[in-house]
Amino acid sequence: MLAVKPRNPMLVLLFYSALMVTLPVATFFLSQYAIENYLHTTNSRSYIYATASSVVVIHIILGIFVYYAYKEDKVVPYPPEKED
Repeated sequence: MLAVKPRNPMLVLLFYSALMVTLPVATFFLSQYAIENYLHTTNSRSYIYATASSVVVIHIILGIFVYYAYKEDKVVPYPPEKED
């Protein structure tokens, strides 16, 4: 049986916060560049598609975070006290 090491909740929160800041911005600019150069669209149309792709990335990150939080084991912070 594999023993799963509990993760620090603060590190998990910081990790997903960093993903929420960096990935949508990178997705916006990369998809805008790709749409303008490879599909030869106008600027306003490429902004719309780039924004939509960034929103999709945000929803994926949030979905993964919610799934992780749901699947995480419930940890009791203090063991129950013994009654004599």
